[in-house]
Amino acid sequence: MARTGGRGGETGTARAITAIKQRILRGELLPGEQLRQEKLAADLSISRVPLREALLILADQGLLDSASQQGFVVARRSRAEFAQIHFMLDVLESELLRTIVWPDADTLEYLRALNDKMAALVEAPDWFEIVELNHEFHRVLWDLSTENLISTEVQRIWPLADAYIARGYSRPEHRSEAVGFHDRIIAAIVDQDRSALREISADHRRSTLSSADPTFI
Repeated sequence: MARTGGRGGETGTARAITAIKQRILRGELLPGEQLRQEKLAADLSISRVPLREALLILADQGLLDSASQQGFVVARRSRAEFAQIHFMLDVLESELLRTIVWPDADTLEYLRALNDKMAALVEAPDWFEIVELNHEFHRVLWDLSTENLISTEVQRIWPLADAYIARGYSRPEHRSEAVGFHDRIIAAIVDQDRSALREISADHRRSTLSSADPTFI
């Protein structure tokens, strides 16, 4: 009988979400590729029910598409769609950074700790956690804004480009560059320099866009 639990009480659904995300980010599952649910359930030692829950959540996040004939497939983004995602993030994140409340010392330490963990993964062969750490770093910044609805929308849009951005992070120099941008962002926050914060963040977004693997689109 298939197990629905996991280490540390982790549910089958949570394990499936993590495993499928990693396969997409590694490029083991490519845009447009159909997911074979029976094989996935066997590979992950879970039943079809938690697997389907995981697939629905990933579809809601934009990493998967659900087609009536094909079932679940890895979402494919055109160059035009990728540019639109970048444009929305550029506009909305800039507004969030314009309206942030400067963080306290504990929040600053948390940002530094996140970036230190990212730095430790720059040369690591299994670097995929850096994608989630990067999300968390930016989520903390967004949540400092008084514009809570915009923050929620940015967090909804962000995963739509995950697979493409992660392909850029496959190169150590791009991971190192992201860590460097985060260092500069933290320095701007310490200085309470809002203009520098927005400018550095805009450069970070442009760098992330340019490092995304164009052959993957």
